[in-house]
Amino acid sequence: MALQTGDEIFLLMVVPLIALFFLACLCSVCSRREERANGQGHPPPRNEERLRAPVVLAHFPYAARARAAAASEPPPVCAICLDELRQGQLCSEVPACRHIFHEECIRAWARKKNTCPLCRARVVLPRAAYGIAAADDMV
Repeated sequence: MALQTGDEIFLLMVVPLIALFFLACLCSVCSRREERANGQGHPPPRNEERLRAPVVLAHFPYAARARAAAASEPPPVCAICLDELRQGQLCSEVPACRHIFHEECIRAWARKKNTCPLCRARVVLPRAAYGIAAADDMV
């Protein structure tokens, strides 16, 4: 079965275009691998940069609340380390939900995750919530 003239022209145009497309894809993949190997990949997204920034929450010495049923209620514990919150220990409160944790525990937690370990409220609010515009957000 012989090819007709129209089919020959089609094949002569399409086959080189497909080959050129695959060659461009191969060059792109090789270029990306080389950039990653040289440490020139894309910078991390802004959200990750914010999470890596040191988290600063107000800290205070823990003062146990006077409770009427002190014997029946279990002592308060830090949900991160599961250790009891003791009188005078440095603690921090998540502003959004008011949960209290040991200061060093919530600081370490907030470096990895931006949510409260108990209720998933944001530990550190975005800059826009404070009315602060980032330079990269300005037009």
